[in-house]
Amino acid sequence: MKMRTFLTGIASALIFVLWISSASAIQCVPYARSVSGINLRGDAWRWWDAAAAASYDRGRTPQAKSVLVFSRQGHMRYGHVSVVTRVVNSRTILVDHANWAPARSSGRGAVTVAVPVLDVSPNNDWSSVRVWFGPTEQFGSRVYRVHGFIYNPHKGGRAPEATLAVETIPNPDAGARGGNTGGHGSKLIQAKASSAAMENAVKTAKRVFRRKPNPVDVMPFN
Repeated sequence: MKMRTFLTGIASALIFVLWISSASAIQCVPYARSVSGINLRGDAWRWWDAAAAASYDRGRTPQAKSVLVFSRQGHMRYGHVSVVTRVVNSRTILVDHANWAPARSSGRGAVTVAVPVLDVSPNNDWSSVRVWFGPTEQFGSRVYRVHGFIYNPHKGGRAPEATLAVETIPNPDAGARGGNTGGHGSKLIQAKASSAAMENAVKTAKRVFRRKPNPVDVMPFN
């Protein structure tokens, strides 16, 4: 009887601790709403359509104070939203966001700032990105699909009329699809160019990344 009471007390204490931890965790949606001033609610991946319904401008050109909306994908069942704080160039931005962390990690529910995000889409349209991983000082290997950016007109944001200069990432498979008839030589040149572009992106990220985020991996579980 005493053992059962003891175990019941331990279980109650654990539940209380988990409740406190959950209550104190910061989720990406309320954080992005508070920082950006874009008044949308619901799961992160729903923000893209909700923005159109609420008459917010949307687009695929990064802009400071806009919100980057990640699609729902894989284990990221609810999507994710990040607030753009700086546009470094047409391929690199810095974002602040919350809860970019795997479950049960030290970064769960935390806010990370000045995190580089790299556009790896072939046409520089910000449809696919990789996110900086502080501990390795490299961009994470996982590629995420994103919807685009939501702009807040009350903070000077609007859909840009002109896009930034496009920086093309060469595709080594272009020749195989008939887009390049140069054979293996051209593919090798493209592969080297793509590698050089990534090296330059990493150098840029290291230069602008002053504050390191919490040591969490590249998979958010929001």
